[in-house]
Amino acid sequence: MTRTIDLHFLSLLSAASVRTGVDLRHVMSSLQLSLNTQAERSPPLPLGVLASLVEQLEVRATRGRFVFALADVFNFDGLPAVSAYLSSANSLRQLHQFLQWVPTIVHPDLRFQIDDNGAMAWLHPVVDSSDQRLHDHPLLIELMSAVVVHIGRVLSPGLEPVRQIDFRHDSLIKQKDYEDYFGCPVRFNCADNTLYGEGRLLDDRLPGSLPEANAFAEQTIQTHLLGDGVAPPFQLQVETLLRRRLSLFSDGLPALSAAMQLKPRTLQRRFREHGICYHQMIARLRHELACEMLRKTTLDIDSIALKLGYSERRSFSHAFRGWQGQSPSMYRRSI
Repeated sequence: MTRTIDLHFLSLLSAASVRTGVDLRHVMSSLQLSLNTQAERSPPLPLGVLASLVEQLEVRATRGRFVFALADVFNFDGLPAVSAYLSSANSLRQLHQFLQWVPTIVHPDLRFQIDDNGAMAWLHPVVDSSDQRLHDHPLLIELMSAVVVHIGRVLSPGLEPVRQIDFRHDSLIKQKDYEDYFGCPVRFNCADNTLYGEGRLLDDRLPGSLPEANAFAEQTIQTHLLGDGVAPPFQLQVETLLRRRLSLFSDGLPALSAAMQLKPRTLQRRFREHGICYHQMIARLRHELACEMLRKTTLDIDSIALKLGYSERRSFSHAFRGWQGQSPSMYRRSI
């Protein structure tokens, strides 16, 4: 079965192939890939095909690593709103926001989990698949990590926001080559795939900051790439923001209103107009996120409680019993 790739993706593959001495035509032919000549974007390649593509290009590279070369040329010029959003970002925290869009904009099986406690920030690249060969595929994990580092360097020249990287898999090349590329210590055979950064750097103003252009680009992304061509409903906007910035659970309504660039009274009025009870919405989102963290992460109960805005574990456990009829620990053991 012949599958197609977009002209923009082809240009990225071509640039990286030239850098690393790979015959891209041979690899595309072996995987039955062709160029999409239609105006519409091609659907994402199946994860297995994408992994095979990267594997073949990596193994055929004669000058350096293809994965690193692809990350170095990676851009979103084929999606002008995304490119504008990143280039006009006010702070690195907006890179975190962009990473939440990856499953929709880039590929449904690629995503990032984001943790931030103020002092430290963690990014966990994840490749989702029920196929154990593909789940957290080493080359795709390394590519995702390298793209994040590349974008961070573009947004903040001279600053290395990533301080350490952990990979679950064994090293594929010499450790020194990893550390030379990433510019930080890199460890292998770890419990999780993690990029560590300093939380204090997330809110520093970036040199390319253009708040009005950034806000317009984000609205375009929300409407035309993440939505269905119309502005997302008010409740969806609020819930998306809360999921993206977990600190708002503890900071309360004033912080939420500031994040939405609304006066507190205006936000409360909007809630009334849309029939939303703020406290019920917070409880529901806490419930959903708590279950998700207990299922999909190895975070301890105290950390989950803190992330969801609880000052102590006991309060979180009491609330969780009300939702699920059992303690967080019992829930985790049961899944």
